[in-house]
Amino acid sequence: MPAYQWDFGVLLEYRGVLADGILMTLRVLALSVTLGILLGLVLAPLRSASSRLLRLPAQALIEVVRSIPPLVLVVWAYYCLPILTGLTLSSYWTCVLALALYGSVFFAEIFRSGLQSVDPGLAEAGLAVGMTPFKVLVRITAPIGFLRILPAFVGQCVMSVKNSVLGSYIAVGELLYQGQRLSTATFRPLETLTFVALFFVVTILPLSVLASYVERRIQARYFKR
Repeated sequence: MPAYQWDFGVLLEYRGVLADGILMTLRVLALSVTLGILLGLVLAPLRSASSRLLRLPAQALIEVVRSIPPLVLVVWAYYCLPILTGLTLSSYWTCVLALALYGSVFFAEIFRSGLQSVDPGLAEAGLAVGMTPFKVLVRITAPIGFLRILPAFVGQCVMSVKNSVLGSYIAVGELLYQGQRLSTATFRPLETLTFVALFFVVTILPLSVLASYVERRIQARYFKR
């Protein structure tokens, strides 16, 4: 059986299509992750609220959404939500909002665990030496909490990057969707899908490097011995 002859040069002919796919992927990522983090910041205190009227709905939303596979959520939102509500969104906005909602429930639990992991005695000590509640939050609670959730936070960001490819199932023109089209047009699926895989490697690896850098900076600034 003859060895496969790799030819990545064919991708140069379609570099415009691949560039459009990359830009669309970055747009989906930027918006869905940002909205997911913001919604997670809202859900986290609601999930920990003492009032059952606030806590139970937030808890129910978190439990239900994280029980649904992200692909099912994206496809359901695209095909079923318009029938149930009469609201029709483009495939792009459906993908962004579905992924933002899915990511938000995990970010909410990460933020909640970070806040609860900080010993209340540390905040009380800060108040006792004359610090304002805002300074206690900025100088004590936030740095300790963020340092403890950093690995989980970065891990969820990585999952959000990977989940962006689910837009291809509802014809969002992101990189995997464009790669599948090129595979059919060029009969070069190995080269095309390898390029797609390498894009995600190049995108995700810097997140780990950045997380390590931020962790060292926080350690150096707030936890000097």
